[in-house]
Amino acid sequence: MRITTALLLLVTACGPGGRDDGTGGGGSGSGSGSGSGGEDCSDAAKLIYTVDQSNVFAKFDPMTKTFQNLGTLTCPSSGTPFSMGVDRDAVAWVLYTDGKIYRVDTQTVACTATSWTTNSSLMEFGMGFSSNTAGSTDDTLFIAGGPSALFATTSDLRTLNTQTMQSTTVGTVQGWPELTGTGNAELWGWFPDDTAPRVEQINKANGAAIKTYPLNALAGTPAAWAFAFWGGDFWIFLMRDLDISTTVYQIDGATGAMKGSTPASGRTIVGAGVSTCAPTIIL
Repeated sequence: MRITTALLLLVTACGPGGRDDGTGGGGSGSGSGSGSGGEDCSDAAKLIYTVDQSNVFAKFDPMTKTFQNLGTLTCPSSGTPFSMGVDRDAVAWVLYTDGKIYRVDTQTVACTATSWTTNSSLMEFGMGFSSNTAGSTDDTLFIAGGPSALFATTSDLRTLNTQTMQSTTVGTVQGWPELTGTGNAELWGWFPDDTAPRVEQINKANGAAIKTYPLNALAGTPAAWAFAFWGGDFWIFLMRDLDISTTVYQIDGATGAMKGSTPASGRTIVGAGVSTCAPTIIL
């Protein structure tokens, strides 16, 4: 996400190859679990990808806490990146502030327009793919948003079918999260806030909170943020209004404790995507 004078920008994880049509995947998640995203996954599909406000597309290595630039997006948009998801084919789905979604090849960073048509009730949203069952190669893209993230107190939780580019409402979320999914069939949200930021597991059937990790150390006016799950932990990409660039925070997936932080010097990251192929533990 990113806040401007009129907007907030969001980003996260998204859709797979060899999955269903994107309409399945109810339920409330499966616990912290173990394992990885499946043998059908390429190495490229197991990575975290990021995009910044200047369209710089990169991959982030959680093991070394380093970025590698892959190129600059040249999608024919009149806006800037707002949200992103990455599927099991290592394809990124990037929402721009003009309401268009582009399919981005993570190897060549080439953009392909989709048939997504935004409307006044769903202009801005975060995205995250979650496996339909733990360890499954079938998963569903969830989005949470509405007319505008600015001053919003609730958001619609929907599924988005990446074949038809049609969304279906499944519930309401208290707040406006960035989303990430896991290969353990869980859906999680990162809720930045001036005073009470939190990471929260979200019920995929209705949007209700299942489990909450308060993160008071990250309180402050958010300016840009993104969210991903990898290796059993959460990775928060956050720039607050007094920060000069993004910092990456590693959050323990089992306890919610902060495990460390890494400056992303010179980057204002507004999107982070990781597929359900990402490892759920580090063996």
